[in-house]
Amino acid sequence: MLPLLIGAVFGCGWIPLFLYRAEERREALPFYAGAERFWVNAAPLILALHVTLACILVSLTEPLPRLRTAFALALFGGAIAFWFRARRQISAFTRRPLPDDAPPALRRDGPFGLVRNPLYFAYLLAAAAPALVALRPVLLVTWAAACGALAIRAAQEERRLHAQLGAEYAAYCREVKRLVPFVW
Repeated sequence: MLPLLIGAVFGCGWIPLFLYRAEERREALPFYAGAERFWVNAAPLILALHVTLACILVSLTEPLPRLRTAFALALFGGAIAFWFRARRQISAFTRRPLPDDAPPALRRDGPFGLVRNPLYFAYLLAAAAPALVALRPVLLVTWAAACGALAIRAAQEERRLHAQLGAEYAAYCREVKRLVPFVW
């Protein structure tokens, strides 16, 4: 019963992230073309595949490794909290800017001082959490695919920000890593 409950926690924890996402996909889709449009659709599907498979495998893991499960739940909770802090820095939760809307200001503090794409970084941490509990090789493959998809989306979004913010954004890019703090 506990594995099923832990799997449900990992699965349901994503609901607020989709409810309060930074952009409404249907409204934003006309602003994308070509490869960018493909990855706007593919990245969430790849991430959802990984999370769904991870949650299923967690619910089938018996007995749950206590220390790893506790660490994974803490990682998941931290990732969700980090995501909410970064999302709040973008705009009010009820406001969803379109892709061509330039940010009112370039944020260099909080999560944006740690990594240029804090929402994607939080997604990667949250997606890693159930995989740490289930610890199956297939989850390393699906998590790597999610990492690749989010890295592509991060690069695509940054091209827009370079066009919108110019030299100020270029300077920020030299100071703060893209997706993995202090690494890349």
